[in-house]
Amino acid sequence: MRVAVFQAVRQQYGFRCGYCGISETDAGTTLTVDHFHPRSRGGSNDFSNLVYCCHACNEHKGDYWNPGNAARILHPINDDLSVHFTEQDDFTLFALTDTGRFHIDRLHLNRPPLIVHRRTKQQADTDRRDRAAVAETLNRVEEVLTRLSIAIESIRSGGE
Repeated sequence: MRVAVFQAVRQQYGFRCGYCGISETDAGTTLTVDHFHPRSRGGSNDFSNLVYCCHACNEHKGDYWNPGNAARILHPINDDLSVHFTEQDDFTLFALTDTGRFHIDRLHLNRPPLIVHRRTKQQADTDRRDRAAVAETLNRVEEVLTRLSIAIESIRSGGE
């Protein structure tokens, strides 16, 4: 595969696994490119057939190909994943359809490290939002203090 194509696929998927969402940073390495419709089953090298994915998802998917059936892998871009599964409060994925169940099971998307990753990611997102809210509050307090300081100085200089 040409380097330019590899880079374009990486960018298309935001440097994350199209199947489980793990990033290159979290994996500590670049990921792989999967042929969604495997070449061994007649798939092509067309850009639309390439999915950036982690080694674990690529291995679990293998050369599986069963289009038009409930027992199929969902395409991360072409399928609306939210129709097929959702994330639960315990950070596991819950199937909403038979296809979603097959997809989760085939790719082992509830493997313990992914559950920890989803929990950690949500906590980091919450922490980021909390820090942004605190920073905004501090900015508003500083603005009020500045206005009060100016008002106090004005009163003092007017009173002399």
